[in-house]
Amino acid sequence: MSAVGACASAKNHIELRNFLRARCELNGNSRDCRIINLTTQRVFVESFVPPVTGSKVSLHFRLPNGHQVCTAGVVTDHTFQEGFSVAFVDLSQRDRDQINSL
Repeated sequence: MSAVGACASAKNHIELRNFLRARCELNGNSRDCRIINLTTQRVFVESFVPPVTGSKVSLHFRLPNGHQVCTAGVVTDHTFQEGFSVAFVDLSQRDRDQINSL
């Protein structure tokens, strides 16, 4: 997994000029996906057929600075043919610091 594009800091969230590649795991199945928007509280994942609201997912991705993030989350909303938002439930303080440092 590697980061694609560049990130720019904007207050307490990160806006991706392009996207980050990630691995999303749901119910024992995993697939490659793209992160479009990333904050220390949540992430938006592009997906043509997103999981339903309330689904528990695991995300694995590498930030542009090389830091690997592996965390769990819950789908907070989804839109068919667009994607879904995930609220982090287990993001470590180190991961938060790395996201904020971008």
